[in-house]
Amino acid sequence: MAAIFPTASIHYAAAAGDPSQLLSPPFDVISTEEAQHLRDLSPFNAVRLVLPEGDPPERYLLASSRMSEWLASSVLARADRDQAYSYSQAFSYQGRTVVRHAVLAAVGLAGFETGEVLPHEHTHRGPKEDRLALMKACEAQLSPIFFVARDSERQLPELLTRAGSAEPMLEAKTEDGIAHAVRVIPAELQRRILGVVADDDLLIADGHHRYETALELSRQLPDRAGARRVLAAIVSEHDDGLIVQATHRRLGGLPLDWRAELEDSFQMEPGPEQPQDLAEEVRNMGGSAIGVLMNPGPATAANPPGLILQPRPGAAERAGLTPAEASLACVLLDRLVLRRFAGRDTDSASAAGLLSYHQDPRAACAEPAPDAAAFLLPPVAMDSLWEVVREGGRLPPKSTYFAPKMPSGLLFRPI
Repeated sequence: MAAIFPTASIHYAAAAGDPSQLLSPPFDVISTEEAQHLRDLSPFNAVRLVLPEGDPPERYLLASSRMSEWLASSVLARADRDQAYSYSQAFSYQGRTVVRHAVLAAVGLAGFETGEVLPHEHTHRGPKEDRLALMKACEAQLSPIFFVARDSERQLPELLTRAGSAEPMLEAKTEDGIAHAVRVIPAELQRRILGVVADDDLLIADGHHRYETALELSRQLPDRAGARRVLAAIVSEHDDGLIVQATHRRLGGLPLDWRAELEDSFQMEPGPEQPQDLAEEVRNMGGSAIGVLMNPGPATAANPPGLILQPRPGAAERAGLTPAEASLACVLLDRLVLRRFAGRDTDSASAAGLLSYHQDPRAACAEPAPDAAAFLLPPVAMDSLWEVVREGGRLPPKSTYFAPKMPSGLLFRPI
C-alpha cells in the first residue's frame, strides 16, 4: 500500500491577483497558442513555470528565477506547516453539473515493482528528460500527479464532501467553465482521509511522466528528504466526477493494402462515415471495438469510409495478450496494427511523426493522406483497467483521458 502524508506547499498569495487567471492545464496538453494566451492572462500564471518560454537550458533557468522572484515579492507564500488539502472541481458533463473531489497530499515515491503505486500506461522518453531538468532547476514539483484510490469501502467521497465545508484558501473559475476550490482539511478529518487512501490500491490516472521523473530525481538526490515524496491529487474510484474519455489515434505510413492485411486478425463491418458518429458508435460498443476512417476518399462499396473492427477469435491470444488486455481496443490497436505496420513501438512511431493523439475524432481525420487512417477508440472501463494493472500489465501511452485534467497552480511542492 502507498505511503500518504500531509505535504509541504507553496501557494499563490493575494498579491498574485485573481486566482481564475493563475491556473493552467498540465504542460502536456497546452498548445503553443494556448500557452501564449495563458501568459497574457497574468504575469503570474502557472504556465510561466510549467511551460517556460525559450529553449533548454535557458527555459529552466527562467522558471527557477521566476519562482524565486515570486517568493521574494510575496506573489507566492510557503505554508507554515505540512497539511492535507481538499480540492473540488465543478464542471458540466452531458448536460449536468458534476463535482469531483480530491485530496491534495504527498505520496511516498516507490518503484513500480513494489506494488505501492500502480501505473497503467507506458511513457515516452522525451517528456521525462524535460520535466527532470525543470524540477531540478525550480527545486519544486509544479503539478500534482492524478491518482485514483480503489477505496473499497467507498468512504472517501463522503469524507471529502465534509471537508468541503471549510473556508476555501483558493477559489477560481477558469475559462473552460470549471469552478475550483482548495481548502485545508480540518485536523480531525485529515487522519481519517489519509488513512482511507493508504489502506487500498493507488493507481496513476494521469502524470506517469511526472511520477517517473520524480522517482528518478529521488534516486539522484538520495540525501534530499523532500525528493522522496511527490505532490498528489487523489480521487476515489467511486467519485461521481471520475470520468474517463477516449484518446483517438492517427497512424501514417500504412501500406495501401493495409485493410486486406488485417483481415486475418479482425472482422470488419461498415460503420458511420462521420467521425463523431463513428466515435459514438464504438463508445457505445465499448471493449475491443475499433472505429476506422480511411484517408482519402472517395468511398466505394468495397472501400467504405467507415469501418468497425473486432478481433477474430484467437487473434489476441496469438499476439500474446492476456484476456484482460484482449478486451481493450487500445491494446489491440498497439499490438495488432501499429507494431505490425509501423514495425516499431509507440515511442518511435510518435517520434517519427507517424502516430498522433487526438481527443476530438474530427482532428484525427483532419488531413487526408493516402497512407494514413484515423483509429477511433472507446473509453477504457475502470474495472478492465484495474484488472490489467493488477496482472502487472500496462497500456500504450495516451490510452486514457481522465477529464477534466488536474490543473497546475493549485499548490507547488518544494523538494
